[in-house]
Amino acid sequence: MQNNNVKSLDELFEDYATTPVPEHQTIGGVGIGMINGGLAFAVPGLITGLELGTALGFEQSLYAFLVGGLLLSVLGFVTGLVGMHNRFASCMTMKFVFGRYGSNLISLLFVVALLGWYGVNIDLFSDVSQQLSLRLFDASPSIMTLEIILGVVITLTTIWGFKLIEKVANLFVPLLALVVVYMLVQSLNFQADGAVAAPVQHSLGFGEAVSIVVGSFIVSVVLMPDFTRFAKNTRDTAVASFLPFLGLSSFVYIASALAGLAVSDSDVLTVMLTLGLGGVAFFLLIVSSWVTNVVNLYSVGLGLNAINTRLREWKIIVVAGVLGTLFASFNLLDRFTDFLFGLSVVFTPVAAIYVVDFFVIRKQRRYQLDELHQSPAMNWPALMAWGLGIGASLLSNQGHIWLTGIEACDALLVTTPAYWLLRQIMPSPAFKHPT
Repeated sequence: MQNNNVKSLDELFEDYATTPVPEHQTIGGVGIGMINGGLAFAVPGLITGLELGTALGFEQSLYAFLVGGLLLSVLGFVTGLVGMHNRFASCMTMKFVFGRYGSNLISLLFVVALLGWYGVNIDLFSDVSQQLSLRLFDASPSIMTLEIILGVVITLTTIWGFKLIEKVANLFVPLLALVVVYMLVQSLNFQADGAVAAPVQHSLGFGEAVSIVVGSFIVSVVLMPDFTRFAKNTRDTAVASFLPFLGLSSFVYIASALAGLAVSDSDVLTVMLTLGLGGVAFFLLIVSSWVTNVVNLYSVGLGLNAINTRLREWKIIVVAGVLGTLFASFNLLDRFTDFLFGLSVVFTPVAAIYVVDFFVIRKQRRYQLDELHQSPAMNWPALMAWGLGIGASLLSNQGHIWLTGIEACDALLVTTPAYWLLRQIMPSPAFKHPT
């Protein structure tokens, strides 16, 4: 009797973490795009727009938002196609590309990065909530209490899987969009009332600003197969990528940049309170932190499940939720810029490698589960190309090489031909399959 109960619970939480998504479970591109769209409305997105706007001025920051968003959308579309064609989560795809054991290293780094994002969002939530509560209600709840409460809510939500995440995103993203629109209107009215515009600091170069925009969503781009494996067709995959990365995120960045310039401040709480968004700011903070971290924790569960397929995803999510709450104590928010740069350096080459592997090396032949038993433990060409891509980003950042001036783009330009060339020099028989 007990076994039957466990079986029904596992079936209830089945989310195809290690198997292809059945065709009858696919959905449209708008629903998928709204998931990453929810990330665009999170507080880190507002902070990015505020800081770039005050650092570059409106015109230059606008170009940076659009160029960065276009790069993210194109790369997200291509990585998303890999997920749509194969119906596998990104961490399972990496097993085919990097080898059974080589992929575990990549997956583990993804898990650490996502837990880092999880900690950043909970840290933001607790810090700003405490300040907001003190200003509005003259009460100051403890940071630990706020972090534990949000951690429990996020974990319980994530356990129910992709379908619930889609419903939550579709429900709240339009509401969050209205909040940002209201902030934009208030900003324009604030300037119309004769407020002095913020001085432009010019503390960032244009290429660096584009890199920051790319870095803010590079993990989502590389993990696009987690979501586009549910996409019906190519058009839905395109919508799922361009809607959040070029459309919604650019809108949020532009609105928050205007708000920062109007108020002459880059602190998100100060800007919201100055524009009369006290209670609304609290709502935006809670909902955006919830939706963002549900997506982060969902991908953490997929990553850990790909490393150890014997454990059930919903059980892994519970453990990951505890770990993510602990990550909030690391205060990554104080090193936010370094965190974003590290993500772009490590993960941009990964996207290039598995795109080349599927579209060029395999010529779009689908991955099959039985191939995992034949594939090498370590795909050295992939790991070597990954290292070359990381090296290119670091050298570009230090000014030792110059290709485009944008570290993420330099990594792509080096990794893509490097992996193809290394595969020609070091072919793997296990990857040769009949057409």
